[in-house]
Amino acid sequence: MKKRKLRAGALIRIGGALIAAVFLVSCITAISSGLYNAIHPIRYIYSKENTLQVSVPYIVDGEAAEKKFRIPRGTAVRLSEKKEKESTFQYEGMQISLDNRYLKNTLEECIQIDTVYPRRLINLREKKDGPLCDEIVKKGESVQVAKVDLDDLDQTTGEIRWYQIEKDGKKYWLNGKYVETDKDLATKNWNTDITYSIYWDEYYGEGYSKDAYIDQIDYKPTQTAKYEDNSLLTNCNAVHISLENMIQNKEYYLNLNKETGVNAYVVELKGDAGYLWYDSKAADEYLNDPKQAKSNVLASMDELKDLIKEFQDQGYYIIGRIVTFKDQIFALQNSKESITDNSGNLIVHNDEYWPSAYSRKAWMYNVAIAKEVADCGVNEIQFDYVRFPDGLSASMDSIDLKNTYDESKTAALQGFLQYAKEELEPYHVYVTADVFAWPLVAQDDQDIGQFYLAIANSVDVICPMPYSDHFSAGAMGIEDPGSDPGKVLEEYTRLAAKEMKELENPPVYRSWIQAYGDLTPDQIKAQIKGINDSGYEGYMVWYGFGNPEDLDSNKAGYIDSAIQK
Repeated sequence: MKKRKLRAGALIRIGGALIAAVFLVSCITAISSGLYNAIHPIRYIYSKENTLQVSVPYIVDGEAAEKKFRIPRGTAVRLSEKKEKESTFQYEGMQISLDNRYLKNTLEECIQIDTVYPRRLINLREKKDGPLCDEIVKKGESVQVAKVDLDDLDQTTGEIRWYQIEKDGKKYWLNGKYVETDKDLATKNWNTDITYSIYWDEYYGEGYSKDAYIDQIDYKPTQTAKYEDNSLLTNCNAVHISLENMIQNKEYYLNLNKETGVNAYVVELKGDAGYLWYDSKAADEYLNDPKQAKSNVLASMDELKDLIKEFQDQGYYIIGRIVTFKDQIFALQNSKESITDNSGNLIVHNDEYWPSAYSRKAWMYNVAIAKEVADCGVNEIQFDYVRFPDGLSASMDSIDLKNTYDESKTAALQGFLQYAKEELEPYHVYVTADVFAWPLVAQDDQDIGQFYLAIANSVDVICPMPYSDHFSAGAMGIEDPGSDPGKVLEEYTRLAAKEMKELENPPVYRSWIQAYGDLTPDQIKAQIKGINDSGYEGYMVWYGFGNPEDLDSNKAGYIDSAIQK
């Protein structure tokens, strides 16, 4: 009995010693960790911009060199050495020394911002991701920040998505994509290489063109979106088709890739005059009589989603085309948002009533449609007729364009496209815009708002329409453009390539090509070659609704446009 008690006592003493040892090790570890963290603390990168540019000198092969980094605001770094004025840390394998002003103790300090300045005119919102309201802030305006939520800081990019701001005693939300924390950055001319014609000064007054194409426009370089679950197809060999054709002649289109280079379709989902070919809920929200827009619906949203997936499963890339500001149905039901005479009566222009591209309600309606289409699984949203009607200058004194905020036409179109891109980002869908060919050649907006580089700096893909019958004799040095579509594409694409170099981060370039007008397969191939010769690949065939009997006449020309590397 006594021996068992002795053994139990010994075990208790051993257990106590082990506990004490574990406790001691824990204390030492905690003290060591505390000392390590005190000597090598975590700090957070602070920058007025989304990223902080840092240059690191080094020696390679006996020569001095320099590596530049852009570190996102809010990035956590562990200091290897802390000094009074600067500290050092490792970043992407390089030892970086940085002024302590750019190293904050907490993440919250990185978003303590008092004032922001817009790079262009922006409509505010009463709640995050809510509808646009009438209140605006202007380019370079000093805007008081009420708060920034930590959840709105993207530490991978340094971007602050939303600022709550205060204006005239009321709080609003302002999207952070288009603001700076420094007025000089907000009003800076981000691109001094842009050339433009002053032709329209003759109609609208001296200085009009500079104000319209430069001063009101946001040229800060933007990055084309990249989505892991939706790769952008640069070698996109597409044909435009109607949704009706896609449904009724499904097998024909599903099998077209077996005998041609076609790997994509542009499908019209909202057409001329504002007709919607699927059962849109957005029409119910924005139209007084949605039945007008949906009188010829061909599919429910679920049916459209299944159809798109069926084509994608067969290897096709699907682009949803939305006719934007050519929408007579919207105009008839929203005259206060449309082009009228000075008495408020709708006017017929080019045989139709037109919404105003200045109308924020028209913006929100078309983007609401785009969200529905994106939700059905398309890879891209293509906005067509992103423009004002042509020929307005002849009657400018007798019409009302509803230009509430005194914007240039180009500024309004850029504002719409940036708003669309911002709203569609959560859907992981790319934003593209169709543009007339002539504005690029003329280096102005042709009074429809389509100044080429302003549009290009706002989208993921830009899609010009250089059809040979759009050019008069002698255009681009071609004696008879109508008889030589291949030469038209060659010369136009060469001009476009030169123009695109003026942007630091140009979008993907994808041209429409002409198939209508009894063109032969060789003439189709010549257009594709004209695109390839300037280093671009991808094309979109326009042959009306893409009826099978029409495509059969020259589909042998729909070759693969991939450039062999």
